[in-house]
Amino acid sequence: MTKVDLSIDDVRTMAEGIGMTGLSDGQLQELLRATLASRARRTALRTATLSLADEPAHVFSLVDRSPP
Repeated sequence: MTKVDLSIDDVRTMAEGIGMTGLSDGQLQELLRATLASRARRTALRTATLSLADEPAHVFSLVDRSPP
């Protein structure tokens, strides 16, 4: 994982900002680890060369194609 400057106090502030005020110290540690892992993975993604055409297109059909 890459080094990211994020403290437990930063995580506590982030959690409180979205209404998660009742987290224990252990839960805050888990949230810190998850946040660091997420940021490291996001940093590793090569997104600089992506365009809108690279966005996956999900196609849904409402036509019933089941046999009669």
